[in-house]
Amino acid sequence: MPGELRDLNLFGRAATIYLSKRQLLRVVCLFWSVLVVRTTWADLYSCQETGAVSIDPHQSSVLDKDSAGIAQRRWLVDTDQGWHRAEFPGYRGSCQIENGYVVCRTENIAFGEATLSIHPNRTSFVVVYTDYGLGALAIVGKCNEQDALVRAQR
Repeated sequence: MPGELRDLNLFGRAATIYLSKRQLLRVVCLFWSVLVVRTTWADLYSCQETGAVSIDPHQSSVLDKDSAGIAQRRWLVDTDQGWHRAEFPGYRGSCQIENGYVVCRTENIAFGEATLSIHPNRTSFVVVYTDYGLGALAIVGKCNEQDALVRAQR
C-alpha cells in the first residue's frame, strides 16, 4: 500500500511545472505583449472619390467631377487615430467597427457633422457631410487598405 502512494506522489511531481521567477516574468510579458499588440493594431485605408451628390432645401444635383470647382478628394483613415482629407493634416473624429463596417464620425466641424463608412468588403466607401440647415453632401468612392510597408513608413 505505501508503495502505491509513493508512485502516485511521483506522478504528481512529474506533472507539476516548475517556473523560476524569471521564467514566470517572461511568460507573463509574452502574453501581455500579444494582447497589447493585437488590440493596438490599426487598419489604414486610402479612399478616393468617384462621385458626389449635393442636396439642399431647394434642389439636389450630381456634382460633375470634370468641372473646375470639383476636385478628386481623397481621405486617409486610421481606425485608431480617426480620419481626415488627405490635403488637410491631422486626424479628426473617431472610428469603430459596426456590423462589419468601419464607421468614422466627426461632430466638431463648424455648422455640421460628417460620417465616413467603409463597406465590409473594404473596397468602397461613402462620406456624408450634413450642414445644419443648409443641406448635405454625399460622396462615394473606392478604398485601398494600406499594406505593411506603408504602415512602417507612417
